[in-house]
Amino acid sequence: MTLIGRAPATVVLAGVDVRQVTVRDVLRTHRVSRPRPGLRWPLAYRSAAAHDHRTTLLTAQRSLLTTRGAELVIVHRPLPLLALARCGYALAWFRHGARVGWTRARAAQFRAAVRRRERPDGRLDNLVTEVARLLLGRRAWRRLDPGLLDEEIAYGPVLDAVRPHLIHALGHRSLGLAIRAALRAEGSGHRIEVVWDAPPRVPAQTRRATVAGDALLRTFAREADGVVTVGDRLAGELRLRHGLSTTPAVVRNAPPLATGALDHPHGVRERCHLAADVPLLVHTGPLSPDRGPDTVIEALPKLYDLHAAFVVPDPGAPELGALRDRAAQLGVQARLHVLPYVPVDEIPSFLSSADIGVLPVHQLPHHQAVLASRYLEYAHARLPVVVSDVRAMAAATLELGNGEVFRARDTADFVRAVGAVLTNPRRYRKAYDRVDILRQWSWQTESTQLLDLYARLLGPRR
Repeated sequence: MTLIGRAPATVVLAGVDVRQVTVRDVLRTHRVSRPRPGLRWPLAYRSAAAHDHRTTLLTAQRSLLTTRGAELVIVHRPLPLLALARCGYALAWFRHGARVGWTRARAAQFRAAVRRRERPDGRLDNLVTEVARLLLGRRAWRRLDPGLLDEEIAYGPVLDAVRPHLIHALGHRSLGLAIRAALRAEGSGHRIEVVWDAPPRVPAQTRRATVAGDALLRTFAREADGVVTVGDRLAGELRLRHGLSTTPAVVRNAPPLATGALDHPHGVRERCHLAADVPLLVHTGPLSPDRGPDTVIEALPKLYDLHAAFVVPDPGAPELGALRDRAAQLGVQARLHVLPYVPVDEIPSFLSSADIGVLPVHQLPHHQAVLASRYLEYAHARLPVVVSDVRAMAAATLELGNGEVFRARDTADFVRAVGAVLTNPRRYRKAYDRVDILRQWSWQTESTQLLDLYARLLGPRR
């Protein structure tokens, strides 16, 4: 097995060849770093290099003028020559000031152009996007998202060198890479099966990104030999949207079922240095705004001695600064704990010493259709859950009785739900004992669908 990706591998698995790929992003950044002058930015520099060159040159000239001024003070000259030199010096400063003003105007327009290019969501940007969609159709992704071609340059040679029998492509960006690699391989007489792993699509921030993503999927979605996703509702939506011949297989990213007791040498409670009787809720995963970390922070002043632990990929990430600042403003910074990830196989035991697992996600389409991996991790840790009223997780919680549901973004209702769980946590933990739900939500069960798909595609080569 070969694992190919951009991020460095943090876990080494036996029998897995990990290959890290570096994507240079030349084509993606070219449009941003070289804004074209036009009606909006007629004075903007044509490139970052030109901007840096001019500003650096002015800094050097300022240093030379400062040195010249010191020289006029130190070096003795006859009065007429000194007066002439000072007039020339004043004129040089005047010219320097004019150049600085001109450069600042051009630099300001350059920075504005770069900011707009980084987020092309203006009316003119949307008009250009619609023109590209109408004229180029399914090929519009090449024009609207050149970063996909950067990825082709980086990943394509690696996939050609590996010559796999099957490519499991995670996400819509990887799907195009896999299909094109399969076409090149088939041209040389080597058959590659492609499985598209389709997670819920997060809404794009701009119309340009949305159209590019849709064009990419119209081009390649129906070319995949097999499709897997993480929820039944999402599987049906994918089949209808892309005209797939069969309904995608549903494979949730579930933890393996533990055979022994949940015992971690340094669990989340110990890492927070809390006694066993101190209430502790835990939130795992990246802290994007749509995941609702603000709801947790805003609730802490109303929950008195409750502590909150956020288990994140990078505790030093810049986006955590705003969260810590808000906690300090509310006077609850001592009850906020930020911890790094632990290995995947340790997650349930690591979380099991907490009292509640929370998922305060907002009401957005990509949160509605599936049970989040974090929900399954909380379940295997036997934690009562507090989830917002997004469709799939709210339904599972109400049916199983393993937690409380609150209205998304409603801090007061979140406080009510947490209080209800803390009042009688044993009631909610017992829900995991009444049915064989943990075995149903385990990787041992979920992986059978994936292995069956692999076996069907590979046939005798299994």
